[in-house]
Amino acid sequence: MMKRTVRSDFGEVSIRTKGVIHAKVLHGVEIDLKKAEIYHSLVEHLSKNEQHSTVIDLTGISGITPDARAFLQKTSSEWGKTVAVALVTNTFTARVLANFFLSINKPSYPVKVFSDALDAQHWARNEYLKVITRVAS
Repeated sequence: MMKRTVRSDFGEVSIRTKGVIHAKVLHGVEIDLKKAEIYHSLVEHLSKNEQHSTVIDLTGISGITPDARAFLQKTSSEWGKTVAVALVTNTFTARVLANFFLSINKPSYPVKVFSDALDAQHWARNEYLKVITRVAS
């Protein structure tokens, strides 16, 4: 598997292992609808429209607008390719945003908040493997 990374004005999105997309938001960035749309198109491109888990590092995020949050939840759920999302943060602001997102928006896939990126990576990979194994049997 070739490792690929795409950078944007809000951060970067990459794929390092099959089935797991990584996203990192730059410090101080607020995600608005336009950035959310670009992010989703980058995920579509890197995943090649195949099922995947996502690890999103929110440590530097300053906020996410309600329309961006709604777009991401609705689009990912309806798209049906996202099997799980691990949110990584060690800041109070990002943890509040992540928990708020989970309490308001009920995605069709499991979402879990982590303070350790490696734990998030392992969980996301395991969630992906569970779905792929179920589909194959």
